[in-house]
This record gives sequence, structure tokens and C-alpha cells, in this order.
Amino acid sequence: MSRDHLDNLFKEYENAIDKLDVKTISGYCADSVISAGPKGSVAQTRNDYEKKVEQTNQFYKSVGRNSARIISKRVMPISNDYSMVVVRWGITFDKTGNRIIEFDKSYIVEEIGIDPKIILLISHEDEEAAIKKLGLQGE
Repeated sequence: MSRDHLDNLFKEYENAIDKLDVKTISGYCADSVISAGPKGSVAQTRNDYEKKVEQTNQFYKSVGRNSARIISKRVMPISNDYSMVVVRWGITFDKTGNRIIEFDKSYIVEEIGIDPKIILLISHEDEEAAIKKLGLQGE
């Protein structure tokens, strides 16, 4: 699969994340997806993942999240069929104005078939704890 497919995937994924569009976000994932981070990992169906994304979106709305965009991404092929993509996200909140809060996530992307699919998402830090530490919670 060409690098263009991954670039397109993350361009569209960025747009869906920015809009908090649950169905579109989950549509970029495989039928089974693993979410991981500092608190551990969980394997889930796409439907279960959608429910988790909706909960996350509600949290972000409650803390005044305004926008999300990809600041940078690094693609590292693992094999002919899989790549790891490390993304630095920039997020703005009501309380931060134009100041961007940055988070890193790694994605393992399956490149089998017509469309690449995310099979694993790894949060590099506990975003909820970081948001609390910044004093953004409690609006």
C-alpha cells in the first residue's frame, strides 16, 4: 500500500477527531481494535470502541475542547502489511485560547485490502489526568 493511503487516512481521521464524529472515527478502525495507554489495554469490537469514543467525546466537551489537529506524524513500516504511525495531536480548549495542548498517540495500521484500518491505538500519556492537571476540568 502506498504512503498516500496512510496520509489520506490520517487527514480524514484528523477531520473526524476535530468534529468529534464518532461513526466516522470508528469507521477508520478494524472490526476488532485494541486501545492502550498508561492504565492498561483493552481489546474491543468496533461497536464497543464507538461507545468508548462517545464517552471520551463527552469528556472533551465537558472540559471545553475546541479543536484538534495533527501537528506531526511519523510513519514507520513494520512489514508489507502493517505500519506504525506516531501522531502528535494539538488540542485547544476554551480555557487555553490559542495555546495548543499536545498529546502523542501511536497507531498500528493494517494495510491489507482496499482501505487501511487502525488495529491498535496507544496513548502515550493519561490525557484525562493531564487535562485535570492543567485545571481544565470543572467547567
